[in-house]
Amino acid sequence: MTAKVGRVDHPVVAVRDLQQTRAQYQKLGFVVPPSGKHQEWGTENLCIMFPHDYLEIRGIGDPGKFLAGVDTFLEKGEGLYSVAFNAGNADESYQAGLAAGLGIEPPRDLNRKLVLEDKTLDLYFRTVMLDHSLYPGLTHANLCEHLTFDTLRQPGWTDHPNGVVGFGRLVGVVSDFDQAETAYVKLLGADNVRRGADRILLNFGEGADIELISPSEAERRGDAQERLGDAYLASATLLVKDIGRSEALFAANGIRYRKVDDRSLAVDPADACGAHLYFQADGRGAGGA
Repeated sequence: MTAKVGRVDHPVVAVRDLQQTRAQYQKLGFVVPPSGKHQEWGTENLCIMFPHDYLEIRGIGDPGKFLAGVDTFLEKGEGLYSVAFNAGNADESYQAGLAAGLGIEPPRDLNRKLVLEDKTLDLYFRTVMLDHSLYPGLTHANLCEHLTFDTLRQPGWTDHPNGVVGFGRLVGVVSDFDQAETAYVKLLGADNVRRGADRILLNFGEGADIELISPSEAERRGDAQERLGDAYLASATLLVKDIGRSEALFAANGIRYRKVDDRSLAVDPADACGAHLYFQADGRGAGGA
């Protein structure tokens, strides 16, 4: 891969009120740890952990600091706003990106402080921002190197009542398939980009893959979001151990959903803080890897 881009590390949902969102995602059947604050940025977040990836829910804590575009996105509403790819080594990814002629920024150090009942966790990352032209259909994207991977996953945090074990697929909308194919070949390498007649599939070798579709296909699926234009991150699929168990929990908690087929459910975005989320039976083994 031309910028040493790893697997999908975590999608991000942008919201206005983290505490209300925490309560709502608990109703969806997730174990939701307390919120943490980015010390160098003006953002706060909730991180719902899975064995190999996670879902970040991000809000604004200090509007006077760097917000990575969250404020601009929230002007149009809440929902899926970003994807972070894993970087095994942020410096190596940056240097490889430079050598390949990519628009890429030097790594930034980032610390998230998370206060628990019995201790305070200091979580450390290094993040590399990518030029917007490199990730059509994802709204926003960056590379993330974890320096405290194990600390990020405390006992019990990955044992979700809804049975989720990880991400299976993210879907982005693009209007220009030629431009999107060129951009992702540049970022990921040709072997990881597969162009079809009506879609582009991005493969990372493990974890979630990414499907890029047209605005009309997003409309057909019920995932079109006109407020975001003609290129955006549209939906995410979460893999579960037992779809029947997930459906029973949604029904018990008053979550609105529709049955897509015998293996998958689509939650009403109004019950997921604007995010279009699918829950699907995991046919690939624990963690979806």
